[in-house]
Amino acid sequence: MLVTRVKTALVLLILGLSVIYLSGWAYFSFIAIILLLAAREYSQIYHKGGYRPNTVIILVVVFALVLCRYLFGFQYNDIILAFTFLVSMAIHTFQYEKGREQAPIDFALTITAIMYFGWIGSYFISIMFLPNGQWWLLLSIAIISFADSGALFIGSKFGKHKMAPRVSPKKTWEGYFGGVLMGILGGILFGLAFQPFHPAINVLNGLILGVILSVITPLGDLGESMIKRQFNVKDSSNLFPGHGGAMDRIDTWVWAVCISYYLIIWFF
Repeated sequence: MLVTRVKTALVLLILGLSVIYLSGWAYFSFIAIILLLAAREYSQIYHKGGYRPNTVIILVVVFALVLCRYLFGFQYNDIILAFTFLVSMAIHTFQYEKGREQAPIDFALTITAIMYFGWIGSYFISIMFLPNGQWWLLLSIAIISFADSGALFIGSKFGKHKMAPRVSPKKTWEGYFGGVLMGILGGILFGLAFQPFHPAINVLNGLILGVILSVITPLGDLGESMIKRQFNVKDSSNLFPGHGGAMDRIDTWVWAVCISYYLIIWFF
């Protein structure tokens, strides 16, 4: 299992670094595909549980938001969201009239998927458009990768005290704090490594991002675990051997790019 996980991680690393380097439409296409796959997995999980978020609306609007963020930044996002809200409510209202008792919940799930994978997920695009955006993205991902790896290995070896036994039974406080320490270390090391190329990125920025991201982003993992545990689903899919699905893979990354974006524009 560990060997499979490492092999998959290496493939994803090479692919991810390649599209970040190429940037432009190659990067947009990669991010759009990952977010669409994750959104589809989200919808499938709830369908298995008897709910019916509108998968077609979710996928169309997630793509539209990511494309709009790439072409126009935050401009026109409000129009897309407003129109989507009205259309989604109308469709689910008609479904309720036809006897679908869970239609109000279906409507809420549809909007939630759009906001999470479309709006929040599009910060993968927004961070790339910042000055030195490629380097900020690499720094954020490096921190999360260090933190996730630290939490996995330290938790599996030394974990004894359950962190959230109902949401994620295998996560421990030892693993969490191990991930925090590794995330901070990753921020320092990569901040130092990137500084010669872009002075705006330095050890201090790496340290700050390392602390904040490694402390907060595990909530993304726990939040998605909450969704899966409700329906006794271990992984959102088996798309990535050893890593589950796209939704499993980006659980902390989505939080990281969103938080990093605002930290960068406000403080750095």
